[in-house]
Amino acid sequence: MSGSVPVSGTSQRNTDLERIVRDELKWSMSGFAKRVRERCAATGQPRSVSTSTVSRWCAGAHPGPDLAAAACYVLTQACKRPVTPEHLRWPPEDVRVAEQALQYGDLTHAVRMLSRLWQMDAVPGSASVRAMPFAATPPALEALVMLPDPEIAGSGQRRVTVADIELLDAHTDLYGRTDARHGGGRFRSVFAGFLAAHAVPLLEGGYSTGRGRRLLGSVADAVLALASMAYDDQLPGLAQRYDVQAMRLAQAIGDRGRLARGCIHQARLAAVRGDGREVLTHARSAVVAATGSPALVRAYVAVTEARAWAYNGDAGQCRAAVERARAAFNRAGSGSDPRWLAWLDRPELEGQAAWALAMAGLVKEGRQALKVAMGLSPERTRDSVELLITGAELARLRGDRAEREELLARAKTTAQHLKSRRLARRLADAAAGGPLHDF
Repeated sequence: MSGSVPVSGTSQRNTDLERIVRDELKWSMSGFAKRVRERCAATGQPRSVSTSTVSRWCAGAHPGPDLAAAACYVLTQACKRPVTPEHLRWPPEDVRVAEQALQYGDLTHAVRMLSRLWQMDAVPGSASVRAMPFAATPPALEALVMLPDPEIAGSGQRRVTVADIELLDAHTDLYGRTDARHGGGRFRSVFAGFLAAHAVPLLEGGYSTGRGRRLLGSVADAVLALASMAYDDQLPGLAQRYDVQAMRLAQAIGDRGRLARGCIHQARLAAVRGDGREVLTHARSAVVAATGSPALVRAYVAVTEARAWAYNGDAGQCRAAVERARAAFNRAGSGSDPRWLAWLDRPELEGQAAWALAMAGLVKEGRQALKVAMGLSPERTRDSVELLITGAELARLRGDRAEREELLARAKTTAQHLKSRRLARRLADAAAGGPLHDF
C-alpha cells in the first residue's frame, strides 16, 4: 500500500515537491522514494514506497499521515530548513488527525491516532486541539459486535515489562485523583505528554498476548481518563476522538466492561448536543455491553441508564434503573471488580442517582439519595460541587429559594480553586435560575 490519498475533483500537479526534489536536492524520484522508505523503517512503521508512489504525489495525490511525516522529515533534514505538509500543499497534520481519529479502524490505526493526539494535546492550550470539531458521527457499533482481535502480541525490539505497565497505571491513578480535586483543565497536557513519551514505545514494543491484553487495557484506562478531562475542559471534539480509540483498544482485548465505559462517555457527549434519543441509545448500549460483567460495572451502567431516562423525562424508568444500580452495587465488592472503577463508591453512586432523580422531578427520593452522597470524600472537590448544584436544584423544585441560594453560594466557594470550564458554566446556568440540563 502506498498510503496515497486521491484528490477529489481536478488535481493540480505538485510543482513544489518536484522543485525541491529535482531542482534543489538533485535527487531522482527513486532516490527520494528510497529515503522515505528508509525513514519509515527507522521509525518502526515500514511502508512500501516506490517511484510510482512519489510520481503520484507529484501528480497531485496526497500521502497518508505517516508517509507525509516521513517525507517531510527527509526533506527537512536534506534542505536544512523546515519542510512542512503546508509547504508541499498537503493537508496540515492536525487536520488529518482530526479527521482520521474519528475513524474506527484496526489496532495499528488506533495506536497511530493516539500517538498523534497525545503529541498535540501535550501542548498547553493547543489551538489545534481546541479547534477539533465535535462531529455528529454514528456510534462505533463495531465495538459492540466485533470479536476480540485474534493476535495482539507485539513484535517490537523493546520488551515490555510488568513494571512498565505498573508505571502507566500509577500515573493514570495519580492524574485521576488530581483531576477530581483540581479539574480537568489543569494537568491534562502533562498527562498527555507522559503518555506520548512512555506509552507509545510500549505499544510499539515486544510483548506476549497475555501481557498485551494488560497493556492495551491500561492504555485504554489512561485514554478514557484523558477523555474525561477533555470533557471537563469543554473540549467535546477531543474527548470524542479519545473515546473512539479507547473503545477500539477495549474491543481488541474483548473487555466488555471498558467498552461499556466508552458507551457511557458517548452518552455524555450526546447530551452536549442535546440529543435525548442519542443519550439513551448510548446508555442502553452500555447496559448491553456490560452483560456478564462484574456487579460494580453493572451498577455503573444502570445508574447511567437512570440518568439517560431522566434526561428524556421518564420518571418511572429512571426510578427502576436507580433500583437496579443499587441492587448491583450491593452485590459488588468481590475481587472481580475492575481497578479502573475503584472510585465508584456508595456516595458516588447515590450522587449520580440524586442527579437523575432530581432531573426526573422525584424530589423526595432525590433528597434521600443526596444525604447518602454527602458522605463523599472531601478530596473529590469537583464532585462535591456537583452535589451542591444537585441540592440547589432539589431546593428549587421544592420552592425553597433561601436553601437554593445558600447551596449555590457554597458551590461557588468550593469551586473557586477548580479549573473546570464545564462546572463554571453549570454554576452560571444554576445562578441564572434555570433547571438542570447538563448530563
